[in-house]
Amino acid sequence: MLILHRAERTDTLAEALADVLSTPLDDPMRTEIVSVPAAGVERWLAQHLARRLGSGAGLSDGIAANIDFTGPGRLADAISAAVLAGDRFTADTPLSTVNPWRATELTWPVLRVLDERIDDPDLTVIARHIGAGDAESPRVGRRYATARHLAELFERYGRSRPSMIAGWADGDDLDGAGAPLRDDLAWQAGFWRAVRAEIGQPHPAEVLGEVCERLRSDPGVADLPGRLSVFGPTRITESFRNIISAVSAHHDVHLFVPHASPRLWEELRAVGGGVSAATSTVGVPPRRRGRPVPELRNPLLAGLSRDLQELQLRLGDVVDRDVHHPPATPLPDTLLGALQAGIRDDAGARDDTGVSPPAECADDGSVEVHACHGPERQIEVLRDRLLHLFADDPTLEPRDVLIMCPDVETFAPLIRGAFGQAGLPHPAFDLRVRLADRGVRQVNPVIDTVVGVVELAAGRVTAGDVLDLLGAEPVRTRFAMTDDDLALVREWLGHSNVRWGLGTAERARFGLERFRQGTFDAGLDRIALGVVAEETDDEWLGTALPLAGVESTGIDLVGRLDEFLDRLGRVLADLTTTAPAHRWAETLVEAVGSLTATAPADDWQRAQAIRMLEDAFGTTEEVLRLADVRDLLSALIAGRPTRSNFRTGELTVCTMVPMRSVPHRVIVLLGIDAEVFPRVQRIDGDDVLGVDPLVGERNPRDEDRQCFLDAIGAAQDNLLVFYSGADPVSGRHIPPAVVVSELIDTVDGLTGSDRPTIVRRHSLHGFDARNFVDGGVRGIAGPFSHDASLLAGATALRGPADPVVPSAREILPAPEPTLELADIDLASLIDFHVDPITAFVRQRLGARIPDDETPHDDQLDVELDPLDKWGIGDRFLTRMLAGVSIVDCEAAELRRGTLPPFAFGTRELAAISRAVTRLHGVVAPLRPGSPETLDILVTLPDGRRVHGTVGEVFTADDGQARLVRATYSRLKAKQQLSAWITLLAVAAAATQGNAGAGKVGSAVSVGRAARGGGTTTLTLRRPEDPVPLLDQLVRLRDEGLRRPLPLPLEPAFTFVDNDGPGRRSHWALNSARKVFDDTFGPRHDRYLKLAFGGDVLTDVEFDALLEERAPGDRALGGVELAVAEDEPLFSGLARAVWVPVGQHREGS
Repeated sequence: MLILHRAERTDTLAEALADVLSTPLDDPMRTEIVSVPAAGVERWLAQHLARRLGSGAGLSDGIAANIDFTGPGRLADAISAAVLAGDRFTADTPLSTVNPWRATELTWPVLRVLDERIDDPDLTVIARHIGAGDAESPRVGRRYATARHLAELFERYGRSRPSMIAGWADGDDLDGAGAPLRDDLAWQAGFWRAVRAEIGQPHPAEVLGEVCERLRSDPGVADLPGRLSVFGPTRITESFRNIISAVSAHHDVHLFVPHASPRLWEELRAVGGGVSAATSTVGVPPRRRGRPVPELRNPLLAGLSRDLQELQLRLGDVVDRDVHHPPATPLPDTLLGALQAGIRDDAGARDDTGVSPPAECADDGSVEVHACHGPERQIEVLRDRLLHLFADDPTLEPRDVLIMCPDVETFAPLIRGAFGQAGLPHPAFDLRVRLADRGVRQVNPVIDTVVGVVELAAGRVTAGDVLDLLGAEPVRTRFAMTDDDLALVREWLGHSNVRWGLGTAERARFGLERFRQGTFDAGLDRIALGVVAEETDDEWLGTALPLAGVESTGIDLVGRLDEFLDRLGRVLADLTTTAPAHRWAETLVEAVGSLTATAPADDWQRAQAIRMLEDAFGTTEEVLRLADVRDLLSALIAGRPTRSNFRTGELTVCTMVPMRSVPHRVIVLLGIDAEVFPRVQRIDGDDVLGVDPLVGERNPRDEDRQCFLDAIGAAQDNLLVFYSGADPVSGRHIPPAVVVSELIDTVDGLTGSDRPTIVRRHSLHGFDARNFVDGGVRGIAGPFSHDASLLAGATALRGPADPVVPSAREILPAPEPTLELADIDLASLIDFHVDPITAFVRQRLGARIPDDETPHDDQLDVELDPLDKWGIGDRFLTRMLAGVSIVDCEAAELRRGTLPPFAFGTRELAAISRAVTRLHGVVAPLRPGSPETLDILVTLPDGRRVHGTVGEVFTADDGQARLVRATYSRLKAKQQLSAWITLLAVAAAATQGNAGAGKVGSAVSVGRAARGGGTTTLTLRRPEDPVPLLDQLVRLRDEGLRRPLPLPLEPAFTFVDNDGPGRRSHWALNSARKVFDDTFGPRHDRYLKLAFGGDVLTDVEFDALLEERAPGDRALGGVELAVAEDEPLFSGLARAVWVPVGQHREGS
């Protein structure tokens, strides 16, 4: 007898199941069979039964044992196998011996047949799709994916439309409902028959009629237990329906169905009845387009219950007895209770005259829809809303809350960051969270590493990807890599110009096997050679140039890096071949052993990875390519919910399916956005079922709608729905998903409100003041947010605004006199005047703005950028001035790996060499003999001393010496001012008795011309009275360390260069402004932004530097400024620094 138990709530059905199971089977040792649809339901049901079975009246101290919670598909396979084999039924028979037509096992014979019949004219479309006959086609990688897709289709056909498979076996190319297959699908019948011949065993659908007949005619067949139970389905396959119908002829089959509305059941029975199962043949359901549709008043019931309606139609007269179980407790007197009552009774809006709606209810917070700005804000709002619920009801515990989300992988890291962080100040950090059904790649880093290695083999093996692999926890454990080690390796690889490819093997796939530079092999040669040799000594070996900066203490790290790359290379070489599936499993298991290691507590990760790989590939001899392996692994790492992840006492987060009908006091639906839920139904053109579906066949969109309806019914106290209601960037309102709109409209109909009563629109930021005032969020009596750190931000926003440009004088008091009398290093004085604002932050504040971290460049350049060209040119010029030939410079650069490949690099190198040769030709005559070094010590009028060392002093044949500096850069203000200050110090030292300094009469700077390919030579003459000029620069430095001076280098130089007698000052200022606003000008300098804008992100206009005026006495720190009354301080400072330079400058 097939007995249907239905109820609006799953806990009511669980009580009914407990009543059934309380009567033991005839054989007390026989296992009780309870089929469940998902792991989450299994865990909850087992816990619920354990409270009832074996307990005393009114107690919850029972025990549930010897119950097999098997899935419907596995149960049907086991029954069929037992009937056909004449064996005793056991539900735990291994699947591999039960049904070789499962998609996992079926893929291999499909693949073999696909290879054998690919030239069949009927498979022309597939042949084109997988690139058959063209080994170089990128479509070749679709071979396994196509076979897997066909296997999944065939498995679905067998379960959902067995009549079609049975017909194909008999040679009838029909769609299982009496119609011929469409022309573009007709090939599938013949292809399936070929697969059938390859397997050599009948499909379960072929023998389904025989199995059902034997079950009906022979009570003792397979020695089935006297009772089977099926709990919680909202949809069953056609094959399973036929199996349980046949079993019910001589055994009790209890079918427990959560059904939202008794009224719907009666309405559908009245208009549609049911479709009876045939007594000896496979039943054929009607087509979906012709199914009866009841007239329902409740919009949620009408829009979300198609799965339930079709389930009822498919059961029909198969059911021998229909039992409705009313709930043990009435619905709560809340808005949620009214919503659920409306669904139960099929009640419409308040003004609906057909059926009386539930009693009027207020917006009590039991049903809420929260519209937020993106996923991050959804999590923040959810966190605070849950804290309010826990605070309002001390009896509410984390285990009473279920969070369901259609896109768990997107929200998982956000949830991890918002909950379960013990020791942090926010109260939600004490709430532990269990993510129930994440993909195995997210929970097992060893599997993630294996997948990463396979993806690496399919790509170019870029430096960034290899570094990411080395940083993976199992890999860094295997090679004992610390954070410092990884940082140093990243630095080494960057300096050795490693881009992509372990060696020439990876380059060969892209036609670059003759260009070895930029590979890991070349880079590792440079790193290893750098341990024992110096680049400057020209001690290169073969094509390797020693890498500078590899300390002897890094030898061990170099060895570990070499070992990692060697092992990785061997694994990748094995992965680029074509091999049988079992050999692929061996290769990947070897990769686990050679590249990964875990702590003893995490040994399960390696064991699980090895087991999954061996199970996935099996022992088949089917030949696979790398692309096939990637597709196989993608299916392997999908989310797999296990029962141990549910009902653990923590906040549970899962997808919509595993726990959708399990009652919880608080049900949270997170991320219900229109683009992800319900799923958009895209018809697969190869799917016979999807082209013209029959009643009861799977529809993902209807399945999601049913999940939403089940979740509404599962909520006991609160139903909270979260979605992205506004764009976090533009603020544009985003409409909710259709199911959310239907929920809002239904509730508005119940309350009679003209506006959405349950919608809560939240602010963009958590620190918005509305989150910290009473009633700022509707439905919350006090402040909404619990975040004390955000409260500080909200308070600051409501307080008085800080000035946009802080007063520099308020940053620090004036230096102490003892600091003012300290001696001054010449290099420090030059650094200050070259960049006064940066020097203020670094020298006075002792601060440094971190440089932006640039990602490792993984591309081979076809041309060098300006900075790279300058680096090469500067190295060439420095080495040529040290006596190295241009040929040797070029040879070293070729080994450095900085140049583009082939002719691209040759062209760039030739241009740089010509420019350097021209520069060297100009500079070399100015640098006769060996350079001299002078120690400088100058006493200033206030007693302080300027000290330093000056090099690059060359003495001509006439005894006159000069400072000669050469640069590959174009001569700009920086080079001029550095040379000028150095010359001042040397000249001042000469006036105080330094004989060596007395010979120096000028400073010469040579660089590239501003335009064209020539050179520029700048000569600065020695001043007659250098000490006052040097003292003036020192005093300006003193003032510049008290506060930032408005004196950016290039604009100041440009101002003075365009200033002078007969010229208008504002013209010079406009010229300076253009330089300031240039693409590479000071406007973009972060130190200037910090000093004059308050932070490194605030743009500073040139006019902000012109606001300050000179003191009334036209003096600053004892330096007289040549500035008019209406001129800014900038003008006076620029003249004080640059006018003396211009008076002693000669250029060519």
